[in-house]
Amino acid sequence: MIEGVSKQILLIAPDLLGETLSLQLTAKNKSIEIFLRQKYLTRHPSLVIWSIDSLELESTTRNEIKRIKEKWNPSPVLILLPPKLSIKPAQLLNFECEGILQDPDIELLNTSIDNLINGGRIIRLNELLKNDTQGKNISLYNLGSWLLSNSLENINRELKRLEGISKFNTNNIFLSIVTKARKREVSVAKSLLIWFWSPIYMSQLTNDKNPIKKKRSYATNINISEKNSKAVWNEIYRRSKLAIESGIENNTGSIFAIQSLHNNKQKLLLIIILDQLNKVFRRLQEIEVDEVNYLENWSSLETELRKQVLRDICGTYNRMTINGELISVSDKLIDISDLNEKDEELPDPSIFLDSLILNKPILVEGNLLTSDDPRALINLEILIMNWVLRTSELIGAELISACSDWPELREYLLKPKFFSTRELERLRNQLNSQRRWQYMIERPIQLYESKRQLFKLSNGKIEICLINEARDKDLKQLGWWQKQVTLLVEARDALAPQLQALLKYLGDFMVIVLTNILGRAIGLVGKGIAQGMGRTISR
Repeated sequence: MIEGVSKQILLIAPDLLGETLSLQLTAKNKSIEIFLRQKYLTRHPSLVIWSIDSLELESTTRNEIKRIKEKWNPSPVLILLPPKLSIKPAQLLNFECEGILQDPDIELLNTSIDNLINGGRIIRLNELLKNDTQGKNISLYNLGSWLLSNSLENINRELKRLEGISKFNTNNIFLSIVTKARKREVSVAKSLLIWFWSPIYMSQLTNDKNPIKKKRSYATNINISEKNSKAVWNEIYRRSKLAIESGIENNTGSIFAIQSLHNNKQKLLLIIILDQLNKVFRRLQEIEVDEVNYLENWSSLETELRKQVLRDICGTYNRMTINGELISVSDKLIDISDLNEKDEELPDPSIFLDSLILNKPILVEGNLLTSDDPRALINLEILIMNWVLRTSELIGAELISACSDWPELREYLLKPKFFSTRELERLRNQLNSQRRWQYMIERPIQLYESKRQLFKLSNGKIEICLINEARDKDLKQLGWWQKQVTLLVEARDALAPQLQALLKYLGDFMVIVLTNILGRAIGLVGKGIAQGMGRTISR
């Protein structure tokens, strides 16, 4: 784009909405031109905006977006959606367009336009308001809509007539001056009309001073400045940090080691891990990484990362007494902790490292997607958050073990409830029992079912997410006891149809016995008693 030349944007929308949006957007952004008709474009558009009134069928809309992208390639496409949708938000990500905004205001729309023109991506999907104010002042709404539509139609017809006069009477200077003056008056009248009536018709696109307008909370908020792995990681880092700061309530049904830490220490631990991971990623992204060897060094990087996390959470210069000697807390913790322990449920790190470091595509639901695709970004975010939570669990377990042998450390790290040796040992026993159960029972079943358990942080709560993954290699490496668990599951699957058939047969047999044998016998006895009572009464 040549500097100083305005950017042309094609807006596909109903006339009424298109006129309103065009005036509001160009009023706040002088560097863009909005065109409602393709024939008025003088060059290839910098952006195509399609405003959808109603969204019923995902497949139809997706095909139409595909045609728009093919026609105006390589221009990015921005989709504007209504407040209420009949399809799930996850289906909207299948549109594969650069921008999706649901019920945006003008400020967000202007920001999104600049972002998309500069090569970014933006997704805003908001939840439905519980206290919806639509439906109020219906008569005023209908009146405004009718007056605005009628008036705009007449004004556009007048502008077209004046345009024709100015084209065919170029020699008449006096008529040309009068025509230009008239066009200016009609254009001002049109702007004034839209300014006056559009807030009634477009209540969702008015400014923040409108008392009816309410603040929207976006369930999905993705903003990528550029289409590369660095921008993707920056967005994942931002979203993950916001998720941690919103809360880390345990909603999994399992016990977490980090639950024993002070509430502020819990958040601090997760944020420190995320910050250290951010430093590692930035360092790897800035240097030329050897595709063959960098994964081999990941294990040592994890160990160093955990050491640095312990230094940050305990403080590099904090000292505490142990056995009458004043020593550095972080150095002592690093010495007595096993920071090389592996979590067997952590996915292969190459899944997210290849995408975020080497900018390789990632496989999501059978599709190879670039990392800047919203579906890929959300998948990568889940993998990163799972890594952060599981790493925090490994470090949290080491902190609990250290507090067991170092009582002076408990008040510094743990909640008051776990100052007691009895409560602390009870927690350790519960964690050990839970780990044994997961290792001996739950993990073999998940391996046999080709599933992997991930932890994700959503709405301030830690939740479990099961994903499908081929795990035959891990299944072959199970121990004897774990293989017996998988054999029991296989035997249950094999015997279930026969058992169901047997139960059905027994059920049918009992129905026959109860209805045809016992039922008739009871009926005959009852009939005899009724007949006997009838004779007695008649006598």
